[in-house]
Amino acid sequence: MSLESSSTAPVASLYSRFPITSTWEFTLQGGEVVKGQVYCTDPVSSIVVLQDPTVNDIRMVSVSSIQQSKLIQEATKSQLDPAPTEIPHTKKILEEREKRAIKLAQESLRHLNPKASPKGQMIFDRLLKACNEVVWTKNESIIVLQSIQVDPPYEQENCKLLKGGSAQGSLERVQKIVAAVNASQ
Repeated sequence: MSLESSSTAPVASLYSRFPITSTWEFTLQGGEVVKGQVYCTDPVSSIVVLQDPTVNDIRMVSVSSIQQSKLIQEATKSQLDPAPTEIPHTKKILEEREKRAIKLAQESLRHLNPKASPKGQMIFDRLLKACNEVVWTKNESIIVLQSIQVDPPYEQENCKLLKGGSAQGSLERVQKIVAAVNASQ
């Protein structure tokens, strides 16, 4: 089946004029003949992208350079219509996702301390990432793993074990994290 047309035909949308997966042969200005399957079209730049599966080549052709076009093979209906997709998301699944997102947002907000300095908040965030169990006190101190306290101005020497705390290794780790944040500023 072949259909011949010239570039002087009434202008239709590129997609309808050159449907995806249809095969065309274009004669370009200068006499060059280009043949391939339509991969996509770009109406903004008036370009048809042809794919030649035999040589694994892609060619962009400006519609204005096409002197003559010949349809070699039409796209089948199944190729034109997208395959129906099943939507696995039910209302219940979406509500669960929403609840989880709200919970995560509320948890993130609990970690913000509007009274703390930017440096203090940065150290808190870094400690939270490393240790997971970090909370603010009312006097803007940071408690890590319920055993280490970091007081303002949040320097390495402001890290101390709480009474009854025996996590010397954890204290050294917290001091290193605090020192690293301070060094990066």
